[in-house]
Amino acid sequence: MKLFLKRSLKTTASYGTGMLLFTFFLIAPISMENNRNTWIAVYSFVFFVFTAAFLYKQMWKAGEKSRREGNGLALKPWMGIAYGFAGFLPFLLMEILYFIIYPGISGGLGGNIFHAVFRCMFGPMYFIIRMLGYTWLSYLISSLIIPLIAFAGFAVGTTGSGLREMIGSVRRDGEDFLD
Repeated sequence: MKLFLKRSLKTTASYGTGMLLFTFFLIAPISMENNRNTWIAVYSFVFFVFTAAFLYKQMWKAGEKSRREGNGLALKPWMGIAYGFAGFLPFLLMEILYFIIYPGISGGLGGNIFHAVFRCMFGPMYFIIRMLGYTWLSYLISSLIIPLIAFAGFAVGTTGSGLREMIGSVRRDGEDFLD
């Protein structure tokens, strides 16, 4: 259980870091006068790429460590999705609370602050939410992406390969025609 929580917190920390950096540097696209929403979406995409890469790397390391410490036991690459969902659970709970509470809140200061905090929590995935429309379904789809990235990273780590090895093998296979 301790190991499960430790690996789940890697997901929370990876996404939380991306979210905090997104919020901290948000002033740059907000200050753009023309096409502010487009710039925020581009900015969101850039931070999503950084967040996804950081999360993938963290979960890949956890999967690799699990493979090394396995001692011949059956590896469970599907545990990556469990780590992803458990680590993303605080953000999912906030999403559920938002869709339950926010429609009943008037447009006062408290409601606006709650709405701004919620939007910043899903900042790195704003471009997905914007493409799909601002519905609960778009938030649900964007919420599934983080656990899927955690699963991919952990699964690749448990197999002992990585993107570099896969890309390198394809590149080597393509270069054999010169021999």
